[in-house]
Amino acid sequence: MRQPRIAIVGAGIGGLGLALALLRRGIVPQVYEQATQLGEIGAGISVSPNAVKALADLGLGEALRERADEPPRQRTCHFQTGATLIDIDRSDTVQRYGAPYYQMHRADLHGLLVERIRALAPEALSVGRTLTDLRQHHDRVELTFESGSPASADALIAADGWRSRVRSLVFGVPEPQFSGYVAWRGLVPMERLDDPTLASGSRVSIGPGRLFVHYPVRRGRLLNFVAFARTGRAEIESWSQRGSVSEVAQTLADFHQGVHAILAATPDGQCHKWGLFARAPLPQWTSGRVALLGDAAHPMMPWFGQGAASALEDAVVLARCIVAADDLQHTFARYQDARLARVTMVHNESLQGGERLAGARPDLMSPATVRNEDTLGLFSYDPVTTPI
Repeated sequence: MRQPRIAIVGAGIGGLGLALALLRRGIVPQVYEQATQLGEIGAGISVSPNAVKALADLGLGEALRERADEPPRQRTCHFQTGATLIDIDRSDTVQRYGAPYYQMHRADLHGLLVERIRALAPEALSVGRTLTDLRQHHDRVELTFESGSPASADALIAADGWRSRVRSLVFGVPEPQFSGYVAWRGLVPMERLDDPTLASGSRVSIGPGRLFVHYPVRRGRLLNFVAFARTGRAEIESWSQRGSVSEVAQTLADFHQGVHAILAATPDGQCHKWGLFARAPLPQWTSGRVALLGDAAHPMMPWFGQGAASALEDAVVLARCIVAADDLQHTFARYQDARLARVTMVHNESLQGGERLAGARPDLMSPATVRNEDTLGLFSYDPVTTPI
């Protein structure tokens, strides 16, 4: 039986996750990435148990244990006093959910995926390939690129992010809407901090209209932070836009001293800044020989930290469907049936998450009032065993 020719557009975490999932099942895909070299912008990422299960299926379980940080607990704190409002013990995460909870540098996770794919099939990765158009036929999809020769495949999987070219060509979705929130992120070398307790586990300081999240990455050598604020000024939706730490400090002027100690230790007073834009869930992710994956299918707001996790879930489930189904129609039908309801739920909850957090009254917060990944049952999901 001829091996299916699978084209993947986009070499982010979702696209590479699918490529590795296929390679481990005996199928060599072709990944097309518009950047001229593979890499990720530096930032922290939460790798929740549902994502860890997917990565273990990709053969990365041991590598994660060696490179990721495992927070012993996660605390929600009062923005002014720093007092703990909610304390989640993560020491029993494996017993409760079947896998650990990690936090790590996004570039490290991306690098692991690239490393394993290159070890198995270096020819599967093509860079400097910007998709400009596609055309579907009864037996193939033809791809046109900005430079280089065209290509064809039996199926095209779009993993090209929240600005997906494939999504716009095939589904013609409307423009996103500014959510009213702006985010800043930065990384602080741990040796620049005088207070070691700032690096103990994962914390979010919550205040009216504003949040400050921080946790260690790179085995405690760096502290990742992300600040969010509700604002009336729309900002560019770009992770690479420069921001000023002084602006963050001013926005969070009434936050406790620990927050300001982290901001003051940020190298060169520089961070990154971007606007958060909301997109409604799509009613379907497949059309003919084309399917969407990850942010191309469901670009989520960041409140639950499930964007990359959902992309990795997609990758494992879709790879399973490609192997199990007899033809493309059944493959994509199985994939969409297996994933659409769960991800639409997570997507909708993420759309509301900002108002639940930034609109909360910190003095009234308690474990009984919170709506998070644990209470929604997100971590119990296993993409390796979920029915297809």
